[in-house]
Amino acid sequence: MYKIYFKQAIQMLRQNLFMSIIAITGTALAIMMIMTIIVSEEIKNISVDPERHRARTYYLHHQLEKDTTKNHTITGDVTFPVYKEFLADMKTPEIICVTTPFKWRQEKILLNATNSDEFIPAIVRATDNNFWRMFSLSFIAGGPFTRETVESGVRDAVISESMAQKLFRGERALGQTFEIYELPYRMVGVVKDVSAIFSASSGDVWIPVTSDEIWQGGCTVIMVLKDKKEYPTLLEEIKTAEKKYLDSRGNWSISFNFPTTHREYMGKPYGQDAGGISKNIRIQYRQRIFILLLLLLIPAINLSGLSLSRIKKRMEEIGIRKAFGAKRHILLIQVLFENLITSVIGGIIGFLLSYIVIFNMRRWMLGIPAEEPIPFNTLISFPVISAICLTCILLNLISAGLPAWRAANFPIIHSITQNDKNV
Repeated sequence: MYKIYFKQAIQMLRQNLFMSIIAITGTALAIMMIMTIIVSEEIKNISVDPERHRARTYYLHHQLEKDTTKNHTITGDVTFPVYKEFLADMKTPEIICVTTPFKWRQEKILLNATNSDEFIPAIVRATDNNFWRMFSLSFIAGGPFTRETVESGVRDAVISESMAQKLFRGERALGQTFEIYELPYRMVGVVKDVSAIFSASSGDVWIPVTSDEIWQGGCTVIMVLKDKKEYPTLLEEIKTAEKKYLDSRGNWSISFNFPTTHREYMGKPYGQDAGGISKNIRIQYRQRIFILLLLLLIPAINLSGLSLSRIKKRMEEIGIRKAFGAKRHILLIQVLFENLITSVIGGIIGFLLSYIVIFNMRRWMLGIPAEEPIPFNTLISFPVISAICLTCILLNLISAGLPAWRAANFPIIHSITQNDKNV
């Protein structure tokens, strides 16, 4: 039965090619706008390598120290000494690491190979050995620095493949030395380039956070839980760490911001407090839902006029089929199925157009440099495929549902005599 419906739908598309092109184009543009928003959000939050734990990852980045006797406060990012003494040994996280935040800034750190006068701009991330357990970066030579390296403050470094080529111009990078802020670092590993899409793990150079005090002042603590249900237990451990700090510092107390999910961490304004983050996330969700509804309803209403026009031309056929006993729901399903073919064709085109938009507007939509690649494994996912299918179905129901229902319930005599004034 559905095979016959499919053949009839293709035949109808060919019979009125101009109207079909308009319908497909309208559908494609509507789905392009909707999927551009959905895909860009999914790219920033999907759990894939190297950030495969995003769904269970939490970020702690802010601390406030207060002198209880003088009402004097010091606020800023979590410092490495505080992390090492009070947070590093927490039992709830499956993995916990500390790293400096990644930002594409104009003030990039300059690297230069030893015995070279050429300086190369780079993004340097200071971290600890647990970083390599949390994020699955692909090594093409050597390996990560170890726990012993971090504890002793040895200046070892891991660099990206493209940075190794810039620094050493095809020479073997392992064992070579280069400088950061005029301090020598020895190359122990080379990894494949990591896209800036992966904001928690990407960079050009990774070094031990203990290699120089300059890196220890502003850090982010990243934690992966075995299960999201352990979040209350994690909060209790953080409260215990705050009490431990007070007991060891006398008049000084400390408070950390509550751990945020990956989606919250990506969407919050920097430095916002816990209440502000939650409020900001709720506002963003409401805005996106409102925009998506507009992008769905307005084209659907316009396309319903085209659906009604095409159904009017088939009123005689519908009336004859009803006269021979065709059920109303069968007629309704047929019309919706035939219109779904148009929606699917437009959906596929719109889906592809959404990727073209994202690739060409990545700086604005994703916050990454225009030349930065977008990994393929972030583009296709179950939520994205589900979204495109749901959008096609909803667009089909809204644009063709009411005209199809009215045609299926129209009196037989009026259908056969083409009296469609009230359709």
